[in-house]
Amino acid sequence: MSIASTIEPRFQSAMMACIASLRRLAGYELEPSIAHRLQELSEQKEFLDSREHEELMALVGFSQKRSIEKLEAQAALQRLGEVLPELV
Repeated sequence: MSIASTIEPRFQSAMMACIASLRRLAGYELEPSIAHRLQELSEQKEFLDSREHEELMALVGFSQKRSIEKLEAQAALQRLGEVLPELV
């Protein structure tokens, strides 16, 4: 008998919802328009006015936070897969 078959149904349902959310985060990619704007500003960083520089810093911060969340989600999924392989 597998572990997943012995887990209470409400707990299993909650875990599946968590795993689905983690999978979405683990597969996250910046929207193409955001990635394009980030690249565009980065390539011109020596010539940016203060407003554009603020925009670049905001986009860099946003991108870094999403990257960290993506890596954390991937690590969490891996750990869950080791403990509950039937669910992941």
